[in-house]
Amino acid sequence: MIKLEKLRKIGFSKLTPLEDALKKLFSHIHLNPIEEIEINSALNRILANDIICEIDIPPFDRSAMDGYAILAEDSFGASPKNPKSIKLIGITEIGESSTLKLNKGEGIRISTGAPTPKGADAVIKIEDTEIENNIINLYISLPPGKNISKQGEDIKIGTQVLDKGTELKAEHIALLTSLGFKNLEVRANTTVSIFSSGDELLEPGNTLLPGKIYNSNTPMISALVNLYGGEVIRGETVKDDKNVIKNRLVEAAEDSQIIIFTGGTSVGTKDYLPEVITESGIVLTHGVAQRPGAPVLIGLLSDTLIFCLPGTPVAAYVSFLKIAGLAIRNMMGCSILDPRSETIAEISRDVPVSGLGYIHYLRVIVEKSKNKFIAIPLKLKGSGVISSLTKSDGIVEIPPFKEGLRKGEKVIVKLFPR
Repeated sequence: MIKLEKLRKIGFSKLTPLEDALKKLFSHIHLNPIEEIEINSALNRILANDIICEIDIPPFDRSAMDGYAILAEDSFGASPKNPKSIKLIGITEIGESSTLKLNKGEGIRISTGAPTPKGADAVIKIEDTEIENNIINLYISLPPGKNISKQGEDIKIGTQVLDKGTELKAEHIALLTSLGFKNLEVRANTTVSIFSSGDELLEPGNTLLPGKIYNSNTPMISALVNLYGGEVIRGETVKDDKNVIKNRLVEAAEDSQIIIFTGGTSVGTKDYLPEVITESGIVLTHGVAQRPGAPVLIGLLSDTLIFCLPGTPVAAYVSFLKIAGLAIRNMMGCSILDPRSETIAEISRDVPVSGLGYIHYLRVIVEKSKNKFIAIPLKLKGSGVISSLTKSDGIVEIPPFKEGLRKGEKVIVKLFPR
């Protein structure tokens, strides 16, 4: 192992490809336990089991219209000039179970969603009829099955409707509720502790002093953890003191599945994290071939994963999206580890890169032009420029051995998580 002082002098002599770093990271991840929750609390939770439909949806044949349930053959040949007549024998409303049975020459008034009476094989719309003295005049001809939603038409019993690992949204909750679910089994949320290290950091609300900056990393990373389904159990600022950092690390490892540090992970004289983690646990990876974000450290203390992200906000943000966020979701068994949506766009100008062997993260603005999207490069460098995140819509990843992008080239824009 390269000694700390030597590392400080020469920097990162070898950077790990992101794919290799993730592979090593994922080999140390264990699924979170399963817990049962009420379905009303299931938004954005991760389904722990496949869901098999135990009933037909709809559970009975039902009317798709307000009208009259009839025998289709009673309408054959009907037209405005040649109406057919049948007799009204009753009414069936939604939510009711009718014992009425339809015979030839009869009709039953029916509401949308109400069970189709026995004997009926079509529903004629109100506007295609007239009624007088319980005699219904039919003005159009209907085929059998018209305006009837058949039992199991939406979902048949025994169908697998959701896969484990699904991140539950409002539409999933509606589906599960329609199947009669009151409680669900989901994966427990990943517990995360967040620390920002640096003597220069001040908490918002304090007077800004010379040489100091406000700590923006802790609230930013906390927000991202929440977006990715984690549960923040502490967020603190720590001084550049080796013993303080070590004590916070050991304490957090007792109740956190993941610990995230920002700052103190590079090769400066006050970057104590690599040393502390080497002494207390295991360093899995230190230095990832990406820009911004090369100084990332991934470590392990007992069963707790440690991510040391760069202190510059953009590098910390991007490194969370590409590494720490994926680990949070992997622990919860998410079928989609990266929740960001994507769009295809054309790059608006040439973008050269300064060095090969790195994934370069280009911040872009996305605009629509006629029938296509245009990606306007905003920033390739400048990992401390927070405004480059707020002004851009997403990131284009330039592969490690690509010399850059050509104007008009189609690219994938990964939009920022929301």
